[in-house]
Amino acid sequence: MKIKQKRALVIAGLAVFACFIGGTVAYFSDRLSFDNNFTLGEDKAEFSETFDSPQSWLPCQETTKTAIATNKSETNRYVRMKINEYWRTKDTTTPASDHETTDLPLTWTEGGVTKSYAVVNMQNTDKWELKSDGWYYYKTALAANASTDSLLKSVTMNCDAKLTNGVSYSDDGLTGVTIPSEYAEAQYHMYITFQMSDTQYQ
Repeated sequence: MKIKQKRALVIAGLAVFACFIGGTVAYFSDRLSFDNNFTLGEDKAEFSETFDSPQSWLPCQETTKTAIATNKSETNRYVRMKINEYWRTKDTTTPASDHETTDLPLTWTEGGVTKSYAVVNMQNTDKWELKSDGWYYYKTALAANASTDSLLKSVTMNCDAKLTNGVSYSDDGLTGVTIPSEYAEAQYHMYITFQMSDTQYQ
């Protein structure tokens, strides 16, 4: 199922929220959250997001995820975006409004190498600059009706991720006990925030 959503916003900020569910039975959902919309003079923006939602998300499976900003004002605007990743367990107590806290680690270490469960695939990296504050800044000002190139291309479940149920066998190898993975019923979230300004970000 492919979902494309485009909405016009009068902007101080935009949050684009996509939810990926990992596990043996890994159903997907796609959510967009357009929060904190303000009318500030003629500052207008349009944001579009493309998200291909398969019925399940398994190791090595790549899922399309793009997001762009369009300047609908009459003068130049500057754009920056921030990506927050986090996991939510089935019985999470973390508030839905908290996009900073992760219930489960985003990475694990194997053989001295740190790996991410969800691999974010970038594109057009020459058009964006990641600064020390954690924001990606679009390198050029957007003229009226111009759009950014999407920094995001897709998200892939790491081929080495062990998210499904496992079995632990007894010493004689004859009996086994199923040990569920804590990630099997967890959800991976990507929360994207766009901001647009008439002055260049420092």
